[in-house]
Amino acid sequence: MGLDIYHVVPCPKTTEVLDYFTVAELGDSPGFVEKHHALLAAVDEEEANTKGIYFQDKGYQRKGMNSAFYQDFQNDKLYFDLASVKKAYAYLKADHISTLEQLQQNFRQNFIDNFVEGESLFFASW
Repeated sequence: MGLDIYHVVPCPKTTEVLDYFTVAELGDSPGFVEKHHALLAAVDEEEANTKGIYFQDKGYQRKGMNSAFYQDFQNDKLYFDLASVKKAYAYLKADHISTLEQLQQNFRQNFIDNFVEGESLFFASW
C-alpha cells in the first residue's frame, strides 16, 4: 500500500487516455459535469448507460506526506477547489527520496500553480 497523489483535468477519450470518473463519482460537483458535458462518454463496455469523463494527468506525487494527511483527506475523494490543494501542501514531508524543498517545488509547480477551479481535480489514493 502506498500513497499516490494526482492532479487531473478532463480530456476526450483516446487510445492513450484510459482513466475516467463516472458521473456518480463526480457527484460532489454537479456543475463540473454540466460544464464538461461535451466530454461525457460511455465508460463501461458492459453497461453502455454508464457515463463518465476521461482525464489526463497534470501532476503526480508518490508518497511524501505526513501521517496527519491520511486523517484530514479521504482516500479516493475528489477535491474540486484550490483551497484543498493548498491545504494538502502543508502536509508535505521529506522522505528518503526527496527533500522537503524538492517536494514543495514539485507540488507548487504540478498541483498549485496549474490548478484551475472548474477544470482541475485533486485526489489521493492509498
